[in-house]
Amino acid sequence: MRTLTGRALFFFLALAAVCALPGCRTSTASGLPSHIRTVEVRIFQNKTMYKGIEGTLARVMIDRVNADPGIQAVSSGGDAVLSGEITAVNRSTLRETTSNEPGTILITIQAVYSFYDVKNRRYLIEDAAISSSETGMSPGIYESTRGGDSAQGERGAARAMAGEIVRRTIGMW
Repeated sequence: MRTLTGRALFFFLALAAVCALPGCRTSTASGLPSHIRTVEVRIFQNKTMYKGIEGTLARVMIDRVNADPGIQAVSSGGDAVLSGEITAVNRSTLRETTSNEPGTILITIQAVYSFYDVKNRRYLIEDAAISSSETGMSPGIYESTRGGDSAQGERGAARAMAGEIVRRTIGMW
């Protein structure tokens, strides 16, 4: 069995000391700096004519943040602030009924968002563009002919967007 030489031991201890400095670590629960344990999730400003979708997005975003045991969503005073703006809501007819009415509808949400580190007074992410369609799935789909409504499609699109924002922001959430 090999033992550490004086140089190797010094290098190991120096490396451990550098890693212990404040601001050098990330939390074990996520890719965030270790001092970020709470996130203030602000309701995104809605620049579209589809009112109410901002509340839906805020609710699913808070649920998604709280799903991580190491991070908690708070109404104010968080270690970080997640904010943004809904820039577009698109409704596309994927399939029409035999009477040329929309049967299958896809809702996509587009937004920009920012993630601000309060302690270090800097943006970790600033004005990043995102679309609910970037997940590779189509969660904003609803079937109007089977009793589905636009609220169902909006919830699906909001869940997809919230998941993608959290994935991009936190990494391993």
